[in-house]
Amino acid sequence: MADNIIITIKKCCVEISELIRTKHTGDLSSITLDSNISGDEVKKLDILSNEILLQELLQCDDVRNVGSEEENDLIMTNNKNAPYLVCYDPLDGSSNIDSNITTGTIFAIYEYDNDCIANGHNIIAAGYCLYGGATQFIIADSTGVKMYILNNGVFDLINDNLKINPKGNVYSINESNKYNWIDNRFNLFVDDCISNNYTSRWVGSMVADAHRTIIKGGFFTYPCDTKSPDGKLRVLYEAYPFAYIFERAGGCSSDGKLESFLDLDFPTDHHQKTPLILSGTHEYNVFKNL
Repeated sequence: MADNIIITIKKCCVEISELIRTKHTGDLSSITLDSNISGDEVKKLDILSNEILLQELLQCDDVRNVGSEEENDLIMTNNKNAPYLVCYDPLDGSSNIDSNITTGTIFAIYEYDNDCIANGHNIIAAGYCLYGGATQFIIADSTGVKMYILNNGVFDLINDNLKINPKGNVYSINESNKYNWIDNRFNLFVDDCISNNYTSRWVGSMVADAHRTIIKGGFFTYPCDTKSPDGKLRVLYEAYPFAYIFERAGGCSSDGKLESFLDLDFPTDHHQKTPLILSGTHEYNVFKNL
């Protein structure tokens, strides 16, 4: 039943991609007078992307509630008995817009069970759209992970069984925060990566860094630190969706404690933040044994 929701999200991503492709990046990156619930600066393209997705999803018969990183609360539709909650980050990495660096849309579809959502295992599909040199749409469900590329307004399937390599050679972490990390295992892990000739890569756009990790293998993390003791990523709009995608692709997800991030209880604060690890199996085993 969620097929119509995915079709709707694809349609929205095509429209957002066209905005990025054709509009002046300096204008799209202009800061509005508002900030979102998390206190982040809101860019013009954040607002436009949110409006595109929200208007379309509110019209989907199968959607009961919609959650956006740019909205204070979950928004009820007129379909009180519909089976799904859809949550999304309309434009991840928006601080990179003016530099024309990769951005993306992240989403997850949660199925209600007796009117409740227990944790990330209630997700029935999750994905993201990457707005880069090519616009790519990645969708994960119970059958696996598929990747599409935008071609003349249509998403063409290019990989019907996307898998992460069990072992990679790239680690992705913002090392400028290394002296503020609360969990010293991250310092030890970075040292281990360097000693084993791993390459460091950090874009600062989650969709770009996590996507590269899926394609090339390795380790992506945003740990908690003294500046962000609860972590930086939002559970509903970023962490749950990517945890689901990585696990369906054969990788690992954790907050540094849980064996699967999907086990984390569904937050009562819809903008709850968290630390997050996304990786291949080899790198995760190295980390957890430090």
